[in-house]
Amino acid sequence: MRPGFAGPALNYTGQMRRLFLGAILAGAIAIAAGAGWWLWRQKQNERFLFRRLPGENSLLLYLDMNKLRRSEALLPLVRSQVDPDPDYAAFVRQTGFDYQRDLDEAAVCYLADRVYVLARGRFDEPRLSEYAAAQGGSCAGGGVSGKTRVCWMPASRPDRKISFFILSPGVLALATAPEPDAVLQLEVLPVPSAEPLAQAAAARSKGMALLWATAAPPALDRLLSETGGGVSPNLLLLSRALAAAQRAYLLLMDRSPNLELSLQAVCASEAQAGELRRLLQGLNDLIGGLLRGPASKGPPSDWGRLLASAVIAQNQNTVTATWTLDQSILRNFGPAQGAR
Repeated sequence: MRPGFAGPALNYTGQMRRLFLGAILAGAIAIAAGAGWWLWRQKQNERFLFRRLPGENSLLLYLDMNKLRRSEALLPLVRSQVDPDPDYAAFVRQTGFDYQRDLDEAAVCYLADRVYVLARGRFDEPRLSEYAAAQGGSCAGGGVSGKTRVCWMPASRPDRKISFFILSPGVLALATAPEPDAVLQLEVLPVPSAEPLAQAAAARSKGMALLWATAAPPALDRLLSETGGGVSPNLLLLSRALAAAQRAYLLLMDRSPNLELSLQAVCASEAQAGELRRLLQGLNDLIGGLLRGPASKGPPSDWGRLLASAVIAQNQNTVTATWTLDQSILRNFGPAQGAR
């Protein structure tokens, strides 16, 4: 290169380098902005569901099917061949809706005499309407405007009706209650709503839970007692042990290749939390001992190993108990032997 061209060539190279770095920086900013927008949209979607649910001191549950589908820890369960319930299989055939494929998230609120559900996913409204009619129900206009198409059908209990309607594109509102149009309550924003309870639950898992539930222990105990003989006595014992807590949280976390089940109970004082910690530890050890039997010399069962993994600790007025579901437990997931 001739000396006279050295300066322009270097300037051109410098300009290209600056342009290249600028393009990389712009791309990084665009990616960060896109990720930020996606996270913001996810939070808004979740808040939309809970803003519609009443904020009574009830059992509140949230299920993130997108995270469940992506979880490596759950692959053994996803791959397992389980015959579907005949009623559910018929529901899928007639409506085309399969929760494993079409459901993205669901928020459920259990009250004393009713259950409200808001689900986000892909729903075929005409086929759902046809299914309701086939089950002995019907669909008609209703709601604030009179134009909302509300469907109802009989529930498994004779004193309950299932009602539903499409609240917004991709969001199905559903209720199980004595009234055939109870789901219309979700048209109106309740005061207070369940949003603060949901925010508190999500904060405890930093938004990473596959599934979480929160309840005031008295409400949980009442709900389990009303279900009759369909609940394990061990679960009833656990709910009674939590009676002194002000609020309880149950979180299912992905700790690939394992899952972690975490119970967090908030008490009124450190002294109450200490009593609860000792009670939970004793209850965990008692059930584990019953499962092992008095003269067991073989390897522990899946449920025995689950209980043996318990870490129960106290931090001021909060008690946290965590259990690990390893891959062996997940592959053989089922009821504990002899536990009814």
